[in-house]
Amino acid sequence: MYDGLVLLVDDQPLAAEDSAAALKHYVPGEQIIYADNAADAMKALKERPVSLVFLDIEMPDMSGFALAAHLEAEHGGLPYVFLTGHADFAVESYEYEPVDFLTKPVDTARLGRTFKRVEKKTSPSAGKVAVRTGQDYVLVAPKEISYICKEKRKIWIRLKDGREYQSAVSLDELEQIFGDYGFFRCHQSFLIPVRDIRKVNSSMFGQTYEASLEGDTVIPVSRSKYARLKEELKLLGIPFVKGVTSK
Repeated sequence: MYDGLVLLVDDQPLAAEDSAAALKHYVPGEQIIYADNAADAMKALKERPVSLVFLDIEMPDMSGFALAAHLEAEHGGLPYVFLTGHADFAVESYEYEPVDFLTKPVDTARLGRTFKRVEKKTSPSAGKVAVRTGQDYVLVAPKEISYICKEKRKIWIRLKDGREYQSAVSLDELEQIFGDYGFFRCHQSFLIPVRDIRKVNSSMFGQTYEASLEGDTVIPVSRSKYARLKEELKLLGIPFVKGVTSK
């Protein structure tokens, strides 16, 4: 169970009740504070030692985005999670640094992943992973990693700055470790950070797919993983819209 004080901010009582019910699977009920407007939320933050905030985005007096800006200015380092019933707000949410983005009603199992992310963000290691190199260890932030792959029975962690480290840990184990950091097993030999995906396109004859990442890195996506990848993107709140083929 999470042992910190949690502030839930939502102007809709019924939605807040549902969210609180989900939170109680991970937080003792007496440690959940509720505010139905931004003014009461800011007052609670001044009076109580809140350690985590869940913010509804659509509120009449002040949007969740504006309240998030207040948190970052006045309570720097306090982790927060966006809540909304509309996934298309996710694009704007990237301007901020939430721990997670959840759609309402909150899925209890999905919320478990959120608390794992909170734990990693607030741990002394600040979310870094120790990669062993011989007898030494190098601390690497997941956001520094371009991709992880298996080549000729060797596992490589390749960073965006060109550095690479060979891992003695299997790709299956790395999938478990980096899953909480937003990495996805797009192929039997590759793990990629979902947030770095810029384009997913089919190869010739549509039998396989490719994901283009930051830095023009292209990674294969197996046919069996393509639909799952789309679901992972939706979980991040990324909306899918119909378009036309560009010329």
